Amino acid sequence: MPSLREAQKQLTRDTIVERALELFTAKGYAATTIDEIAAAAGTTRVTFYAYYPSRTDLMKDFMARVNDVLDRSNDPGQPSTEAELVDVVKAGEQPGILAWIESRAALWPVFRPYLDVLSDAAAVDTEVRILLEAWNEEVISDMVRGMELAGRFPAQTRHIRGTLAYTQLDYVATLWTRRRFEPNREHALEVLADSWHHLLCADQHS
Repeated sequence: MPSLREAQKQLTRDTIVERALELFTAKGYAATTIDEIAAAAGTTRVTFYAYYPSRTDLMKDFMARVNDVLDRSNDPGQPSTEAELVDVVKAGEQPGILAWIESRAALWPVFRPYLDVLSDAAAVDTEVRILLEAWNEEVISDMVRGMELAGRFPAQTRHIRGTLAYTQLDYVATLWTRRRFEPNREHALEVLADSWHHLLCADQHS
């Protein structure tokens, strides 16, 4: 059980993150200052830097929180960061794909704002861009692994298939968050699942 001091430190960290997320979402990453974040969190610039030596460190915390929500490993050295996605692609069944997408869509309101800020930050911070690209590649690699385990599609086409599938997922998710526009949820996810099934599972040579 964490000590009172540890609990207080975590509360301060959470408050900084929450206020930073609000400011970054409202004003943009580049336009938001450390002083503004500290003031919104009811603390000081010195305290902010005690927890986050740089804005990049704050973005790393954002990414860790995304992984916590999605139960993804924070260690890119793992064979897979999302075993369930590997299994769904390996099985190759459209209902299973739809169920997986729906389970993640239910979490979009929680973690997508963090990813949107990370994307914004990546435009001006090379280290964040590399971090985000590596995270995206982990998701794609899980899809590739599922196709490999199923012995599906020529090896040289698996990565582009996974990349296209991930890009579609990211775009549909963005419709719910950054653009503040929600299409017909049921239809959108069904179309996305059908597209994934075609890209990742329906091998025309089988």
